[in-house]
Amino acid sequence: MAENLTYLEIAYKILGEKSGLKQMHYRDLANRAFELGLIESDDLIVAGNIASAINADIRKSKAQGTQSRFISFGRGLYGLLEHEPKGIFADIRNKNQEVKKQLLEALHAMHPSKFEELVGEVLRNLGFENVQITGKTGDGGIDVTGELIVADIIKNNVSVQVKRWRSNVQRASISELRGSLRPHQTGLFITTSDFSKQSVDEAEDPYKAPISLMNGNEFVDLLCEFGVGIILEKVTILDLDKNEINFDFPELTESDGKEIEIFANYKDRKYFAIYFSPTKIIYENEVYNSPSGAGMKVQNGLPVNGWRFWKFTDAKTGKIHPIERLRKK
Repeated sequence: MAENLTYLEIAYKILGEKSGLKQMHYRDLANRAFELGLIESDDLIVAGNIASAINADIRKSKAQGTQSRFISFGRGLYGLLEHEPKGIFADIRNKNQEVKKQLLEALHAMHPSKFEELVGEVLRNLGFENVQITGKTGDGGIDVTGELIVADIIKNNVSVQVKRWRSNVQRASISELRGSLRPHQTGLFITTSDFSKQSVDEAEDPYKAPISLMNGNEFVDLLCEFGVGIILEKVTILDLDKNEINFDFPELTESDGKEIEIFANYKDRKYFAIYFSPTKIIYENEVYNSPSGAGMKVQNGLPVNGWRFWKFTDAKTGKIHPIERLRKK
């Protein structure tokens, strides 16, 4: 890695680039890191390593009773705890988490062979080729095999062990999987439960054949990403863009004490009012908290953009302008 940053440090740097950024797909994280020169390649393996590092941090923090800096939103999307969604976005996230719990329970109820087939399908969606369901059983048995080919050059042979367990996977199971690997193979352990700290340490031992881990929540996230077992419902949420349109958004500014005569032409008649501030307009001896409120009074309740409805005469130039110029001063 170009700046000798860890994958976690890279993810935190990218996600923290913009304070308004709520979530980002792990592949987009890799693409952005590549653009910034933080990594030398943005291929699927590197992107997967970034996702694995984030998942491992979340998992380890949970085991230690602490809070990770990262949040997994599912479907391969990650964000920072400091950007955790509020309001309706939090409600949507809570709804999605409940559906994921139900999906995980459905996995526990699946027949073992069906679950192995499902794992094979997920691997194909991830880009694996020559995926085969071996159907072997017993200690250290390999359930699924596949090849991940990068740039038509690098071939990674992966052997997968699948367990529909409710109790955490222990160190011995990781050692058994490693003992079943042939030379130049890497291992992947997928479970519907989770991994003990000792099993994580064993899998991450740098002096032994590499073993990747995927717990139940991470597997469910992949199912959601590929639309397996769920129905994706799109929700449209509207919000105001105060910079794009000039509707009357009251501003919390105080009157500077200057009274400005303003006027409006409506149905061949000229109406006059006094402008004190964006939240204080006097028309016919009544105080209105916005230009639009006073304008609606003139138009007998019809909606109006008060900032353009009312005009004023510039004392220096004699030119007439909409009063929206006054709030820009």
